[in-house]
Amino acid sequence: MGEKVALFKKTEQTAVGEAFCIQCKHTWIATAPVGVVDLECPECGTFKGKYKFEFHPAIGQLIRTCNCGNQLFYLTPDGHMCANCGIYQGY
Repeated sequence: MGEKVALFKKTEQTAVGEAFCIQCKHTWIATAPVGVVDLECPECGTFKGKYKFEFHPAIGQLIRTCNCGNQLFYLTPDGHMCANCGIYQGY
């Protein structure tokens, strides 16, 4: 009897999250391939949609790590504050 081989389609990783349009202020849940930064707004059709919350650095961006091991920071008027331990980062 012949051997059965499972065929899998190559899948593309996608990002999903809340998005908004800087042109018309429309908000929606967007999905796009990982790495896409300019989303097409379903309301006005411009490519001025952005994810509300960044969740990974763009290629070539510096990745900072706090002494506590966290890489998520809040940008405040006083500087970059670690979302985990609350310590402001110096450069």
